[in-house]
Amino acid sequence: MKFILNLIIILIILLKTGNVLSDEVIFNVNNIELNKEFSKNKEKLANEAFKKGFEKLTNRLLLEKDYKKIANTRLNEIKNLISYYQIAINNEDKIIVNISFDKNNIHEFFFKKDILYSDILNSEVILFPLLIEGNQQFIYSKNYFLNSWKNDNSEETIKYTLPLESIENIEIIEKYKNDIFKLPTTEFFKEYNMENKVFAIIEKNNNQAKIFLNTEISNKKLKKNIIIKNSFSNKKDFDNKIISDIKKVVKELIKSQNLIDVRTPSFLNFKIKLKNKNNLIILSNRLKEINLVSNFYVQQLNKDYALIKIKYFGQISKIIKKLEDKKMNLKKTSSGWLLNII
Repeated sequence: MKFILNLIIILIILLKTGNVLSDEVIFNVNNIELNKEFSKNKEKLANEAFKKGFEKLTNRLLLEKDYKKIANTRLNEIKNLISYYQIAINNEDKIIVNISFDKNNIHEFFFKKDILYSDILNSEVILFPLLIEGNQQFIYSKNYFLNSWKNDNSEETIKYTLPLESIENIEIIEKYKNDIFKLPTTEFFKEYNMENKVFAIIEKNNNQAKIFLNTEISNKKLKKNIIIKNSFSNKKDFDNKIISDIKKVVKELIKSQNLIDVRTPSFLNFKIKLKNKNNLIILSNRLKEINLVSNFYVQQLNKDYALIKIKYFGQISKIIKKLEDKKMNLKKTSSGWLLNII
């Protein structure tokens, strides 16, 4: 009797919270700064915030070609994508607005436009920039790009890490000195367990910079060449332009390997053991925090375990990683997928 009562309570809670999951992060755009002149008219303020928020959101989610495709989206269409907004700060210095976009409406919008989007929030990249000027290579000392990357915090969606100075890495660069473009990123970054690795070779003179990116993005080897002309009178401005352009290309590469097609959702069935009577509620709450998961269904429930089906977007490897981030371990067994709450 007690078991049945517990099941009823759990099911009531799940039904009340709903099995259509909401996203808390990826479709939120915060810290939209507006001109003080908009404070005089609330409608103008909201409209300007909506346009800026939509621009920031799509710039973050979409490949450049798709971002340009919807750059002229009408205001009325943007308004239909918004769940709510709030004025976080409104004083004599500035106005800051936060906006939450509705995930289902955004999905429908992308579906109609035939656009794939990418979830790269909180992506991490291990990067090393090797500077070549003339016939000389600058590894750690006198390498402007290495020092500037350490101090640059302008990137919001991607966190860059630079490897610590080591004799081993100096030896690897020396080993491939005469054929630096063949330097293996796996060997160079072997001490860093990260799925995004970038070895940037920057050949620079007064007129231009030739950049070769030797990368592993989502564990896939990708190479990219960039040429940047020097149109600056100031050396520092040119160097900062190089950093900015490299970041744009790296972001585009990461997006390209993490595309989500809302037209083709996938389904995953797994078993969760009910050692703790609150496991289903914990599962529900944590799934709500994963934007790739759209719905979940309780297919079977007894005193020992529950069979769950989730509807999700993207690759199975990404779902497993997202579950791990939320302290849920999903593994394949001889009888199917098993999920454990950690």
